[in-house]
Formats: sequence, C-alpha cells, structure tokens
Amino acid sequence: MTAKQKHHAVRFEMLLTKEQNEHWQALADSLNISKAELVRRKMSGCRIKTIPQANWKCYWQLLKISDAINQIAKAQNFAIAQGLTPPQFDLIPFDELIAEISRLRLYLLLGSSGESE
Repeated sequence: MTAKQKHHAVRFEMLLTKEQNEHWQALADSLNISKAELVRRKMSGCRIKTIPQANWKCYWQLLKISDAINQIAKAQNFAIAQGLTPPQFDLIPFDELIAEISRLRLYLLLGSSGESE
C-alpha cells in the first residue's frame, strides 16, 4: 500500500448516471488526477480550474522567449564588463520585459495577474 492509500482509509461510494460519470472522468482527466481526488477536492471546497492546452503551449513559449532575453542581457553585460562595446541598438528594458512575460505566463495559468483585485 502506498502512503496515499494509507492516508485515505475510509471508503465512500456513490452512484452516478453514465453522463455524470463521463463528465467527472473527463474533468479528472483534464486535470491529470483521479476521479476520487477530484471529488475530494470538490468536497473540500477547492477551486477546480482546467487550463486550456493552448495556454500551456503559450506558457512554455513565453518561458523560452524569457530565457533568450536573459541570454542577450548576460552577453551584453559581459561585453560591457570586458570593456567591449555591444552592438548599438535602442536600450531595451530587459527587467521590465521579463517581468511582463512573467505576468503573461501567470495570466495564462491563473486567469489573473496574480495581484489582489
């Protein structure tokens, strides 16, 4: 028996219609959790929110963009530290750009900026 099975020692059964069962199973599958865990979360009042696959793809693409920006900023700072003159271009506020990308990534997953409204 796994630690999770030991923790949940009381069995609870319920009857569902075929449609209800399919709905709960689809929701559990979209969250990558079992139906039992989904019911536990619902009963404990947890907010259940599915995240569209497109949001996940955008989230990871924004992470790659953020990483690339960090590499550009590091190369520029290294060149300056070595006494070299980096290529001339308009100054880019890398910190602000990365902060905005982080806000966008949070929005994709949470549906809000993460700030209190």
